[in-house]
Amino acid sequence: MATGLRSFRSLTVGEHVRIFARAFLCPKGASPEDLKRRLADANPDSIVQTTKGGLVENEAFVELLAAQTLQAETSKGLLANKPEMDLLLRLAGTTQISRAIRDAGAKSGDQFVLVVAGRRTIRRPSGIDGMELPKLELTASELGRIEKAALLNAERA
Repeated sequence: MATGLRSFRSLTVGEHVRIFARAFLCPKGASPEDLKRRLADANPDSIVQTTKGGLVENEAFVELLAAQTLQAETSKGLLANKPEMDLLLRLAGTTQISRAIRDAGAKSGDQFVLVVAGRRTIRRPSGIDGMELPKLELTASELGRIEKAALLNAERA
């Protein structure tokens, strides 16, 4: 299987949907907004988001949360108006935007994780000075966070 690629059965269409996701740990001093813009320009129609360094350490975890967001977008069940904010809410494990920004948002000058996800192969443009997160077996903690993120839609209803 290619790097950053998983296939999921769509709940609304019943067919397999290919999800591509990559995550990069970016160093202190890098600009979250500049790197988000570069990655978004290289990957049109993809979700690009930054999150606090240390909040995620496993690309497989990011892929599963991205799949939840992309599925919610398809079924018109996003937690927020934009998929980028939906992903941040899922990463933070809350439906409160202000809390998600406070708890999971990247801050200029700090180490952060740059996430890109979509339905097409992800391109890494030059100038992304981040180390790609490893794709590891999911831990019990990550599985719990994935489950909590999936239940956020029910909490919001």
